[in-house]
Amino acid sequence: MTLTTAEQALALSRRASELATKAPYLLTLPSPFRIRQQADEARQLIKEILGGVPIGDGEMVSHLGDMDRNIAVLAEVAAVRAGLTDRILRINAEIADLERRYSNNARDIGSSIANAHQWLELQRMAGALVRAGRASNLVSVGEYQREYRIMSARLAAQAPASILELQARAIGPDGLFELRRQELGRQIDAEAALDRIRAGAEATNLYATQTSARAQADIAAERERTRSSILLAKSIIFAAGLISAGVAITAGIFVSSYVTANLRAISDAMSRLAVGDRSSRLPRGTHSGDEIGKLFHSFRAFRANALRLDRSNRQLAQRNALFQNLYDGMSDGLAILSDKGCLVARNSRLVTVTGLSAQVLAGRPAMTELLAVNGWTRTSGADEFSELHHSSGRVLELRESSLATGGSVMLLSDASKRRELEDRLRSVQRAEALGKISGEVAHDFGNILTTISTNLHLMETATADRMPALRHSIGSALEVGTSLTQRLLAFARRLNLEPEILDLNALVEGVEDLIAFTLSDEIQFEVRLADRPIMVRVDPGQLESALLNLCLNAGQAIKGAGRIEIRIVLASPDTVQIEVSDTGRGMSPEVLAQATEPFFTTRSDGMGTGLGLAMVSGFIRQSGGDLEISSAVGRGTTVRLLLPLCSIPERPMQLVNRVLLVEDNAADAAHARLILEKANIIETNSATHAFEILATEEPFDLVVTDLHLLGESAGWRIAEAALDRTSRTRVVVASGHLPADTPLTNRYPGRIFPIAKPLTAAAIEASMRN
Repeated sequence: MTLTTAEQALALSRRASELATKAPYLLTLPSPFRIRQQADEARQLIKEILGGVPIGDGEMVSHLGDMDRNIAVLAEVAAVRAGLTDRILRINAEIADLERRYSNNARDIGSSIANAHQWLELQRMAGALVRAGRASNLVSVGEYQREYRIMSARLAAQAPASILELQARAIGPDGLFELRRQELGRQIDAEAALDRIRAGAEATNLYATQTSARAQADIAAERERTRSSILLAKSIIFAAGLISAGVAITAGIFVSSYVTANLRAISDAMSRLAVGDRSSRLPRGTHSGDEIGKLFHSFRAFRANALRLDRSNRQLAQRNALFQNLYDGMSDGLAILSDKGCLVARNSRLVTVTGLSAQVLAGRPAMTELLAVNGWTRTSGADEFSELHHSSGRVLELRESSLATGGSVMLLSDASKRRELEDRLRSVQRAEALGKISGEVAHDFGNILTTISTNLHLMETATADRMPALRHSIGSALEVGTSLTQRLLAFARRLNLEPEILDLNALVEGVEDLIAFTLSDEIQFEVRLADRPIMVRVDPGQLESALLNLCLNAGQAIKGAGRIEIRIVLASPDTVQIEVSDTGRGMSPEVLAQATEPFFTTRSDGMGTGLGLAMVSGFIRQSGGDLEISSAVGRGTTVRLLLPLCSIPERPMQLVNRVLLVEDNAADAAHARLILEKANIIETNSATHAFEILATEEPFDLVVTDLHLLGESAGWRIAEAALDRTSRTRVVVASGHLPADTPLTNRYPGRIFPIAKPLTAAAIEASMRN
């Protein structure tokens, strides 16, 4: 029974080790079904272990019962945590979309400075939510929630509607902060249950070790008892006589050669096995059924386990070598970080990609701090993607993924050469497009100039009766040139627009009759308006021309009967979409790719200029919108015009009593006087005189100055002098070529407004609103 007990202890130890390795695996499974499946297998293993525990061993039964309950708790907590993680990921994705939208709105050049500031605040709030969604502990989540509440309180009175979008995803029982607290709480519960399971496994292993030790002690005692019996038998046989002594001696020799030799053989084999000699063996089939045979069987079990362990170690070493070769063969730099951001492992390409020396990367440096110290600046990106920029001009693409066991993996690839090639390709494409446009424009204007020149030459000798016809021909050529110029300006987004805030439903309804009149009677035309007023800021004349142009194109694509529909729908809370769809012949992918290019036309009658869609695209983009086209051969075409929504200003405009106008162009000065006709205007065309007026006159309500005066960029200095004198003065800096950066905007927020020429009443009004 002693050897049987030792064998049972070894089996118990193997099962306990298997159980200890299964439990942590539950935390890494993404699916609740797989979590429960693995938990059921672990609990079944506990039942099998309980079957090998003696009935009287209550302590071991209690340990295994605790492990069974903790595995059930771990499975339940892991399943709940997986569900919470899934909900948090969806909320994070929605918040990331809102953050990008706020960023795009902040960069909208049509927005006022105050609105841009609000969008930036909203973007920072969304960023705090994104960071809270990725925080690794409850303290960080609390800090981000406090930061979010402070920004929310500061912005609540300025942009309540946009804040509600974030509040719905951040606050409440289903909000991001509450879900993150629940998720991290479940993580703590799971880790506690896992610690208890590990403790149970250690107790089980200790129990197996103690049982094996007791079995070995019993074997030693049995051997001592055997030796005592042999000595006693020798004494009795010696006393009985020479024959009995001879028999006793023979029996002693036999027992000694059987037990001691076999025990010595087992001891020697175990010693060789302990020092790594796996070739030691014991014969099979001998001593079956007795204690020596059981010892032989136990030795063979130990030897088989050692061989399996050696094989596992060799396989693990091969896998490690394979993974190391794979990492070193990658063209990108690879860094594995701990949960604290320290470098744990890397491949050899990391030195080449980052330019950091192997000595700097030695040890466990903090990777983020190390990159920052060596001149790399990290820019935020979408989700796990970002970029690193170096002062030397190099750019690295960074992808960082979290590990289930903690820490993360960073993959860095050098994008400098690819960016350079992309820039060269774009330059070549721009040059090709410019060459094509130049050739087509030269050809068209050559025809126009030929017509004018010919008619002017004929007018020298023409009679009075022919003069009106020749003048009419010249006027027609001028109209064609004017139309071509307008279309080129629209394509280049340099059209002189006069935007107004208007109801899109009313504009489309007003142009419906005109479009229907130009279409064939066989074409069914329908307009579907929105169910509420849709306010946009756009040039009404240009939008009507764009809709008419699109419908004429659609009518030309329909042979015989067909249908054209204009539909107004809300594409998003801040964007409206005008769809112009037809049932015409459609466009192939090759034609669709060039549809908005200037001078590209598919008409074979020579009547198309190829500037229709290019003009519409340029006008829409200049108005702050976008154009999308979807089409297939034989299935018609749909053109979508996307425009930003615009609310009617409700804030009152400050009264403009005194205005200083600084303008050296007489036409622009006259235009500004017409816009500011109700104000008291003091006018000058000299920067020096403007400084004298600002120093001697009473403060002005509004200063309108040209950026470039008599060849000198004095507009910013005039604006600074006016803004420093009094806090109630506002300044408009006008120019036909405004720079990308305005130096005074950050110093005087909400008081200085760069506006492109020509000035409009709407732009002046927007600058004077509170």
